[in-house]
Amino acid sequence: MAARSGSGKHPIRYKNPITGVVSSKSQYIDEQGIKKRITTKYQEYMVDGEWIKPSFVPHRRESIKKFSNSKNGFFCNLLKRMNSKEKGRRKQGKFLQGEFEFKDDRRGRCDKLTAHFDKQVEQYGNKCPMTHIPFTMGVAFERYDINNYNSGVYSNISPDRIFNNIFYTRQNTIFTSQLWNFSKGERSILELEFLFLPEVLERYKAIVIERFPDQKYNFTELENRAEHPQWRR
Repeated sequence: MAARSGSGKHPIRYKNPITGVVSSKSQYIDEQGIKKRITTKYQEYMVDGEWIKPSFVPHRRESIKKFSNSKNGFFCNLLKRMNSKEKGRRKQGKFLQGEFEFKDDRRGRCDKLTAHFDKQVEQYGNKCPMTHIPFTMGVAFERYDINNYNSGVYSNISPDRIFNNIFYTRQNTIFTSQLWNFSKGERSILELEFLFLPEVLERYKAIVIERFPDQKYNFTELENRAEHPQWRR
């Protein structure tokens, strides 16, 4: 027998984290004999004849969507994904140079990341510094399946590491459009020449040299190629 949610609209059931038994009880006894409350990870709601996770319940989805589309919510979600990538790399035994300078373990706080973005906006405006696409922070937050999956909005803000072997440091992190970040990927400046207009690459080169002055020599080969039309597209 399922219980009712706080709103009274949808039946709710709980899964015991240890035994996997499903019941209407919101608490369980752990291995040490301590009574604990079952977290949302092990809760399901009945909506339109289907048991679904809490984040898919209509009234909760609207609340989450509103938060996710706010500046604080958007950047907190960015930070959450950055944290997740860090954990994933560590599990694989991959370690980057530098430290994760935007880390914040406080719930609902992403002050360091937001401050870094605001500083960039003061310098380059509220747009991608390379493509000049105006920044957006839209999150559709719809239920996607394999037939209608959407990876995001191309103009959304995306934290990009200039050098992929260095962590998310203030020096190495710029905010770009998703279009730029996804297209750039692991590509070198020479490969990017075939994807973006010359003026876009000039903006990128200027930022790299500004952040890493000692890397100016890396662009020598590209400049040499520009002087030889037979190598250009």
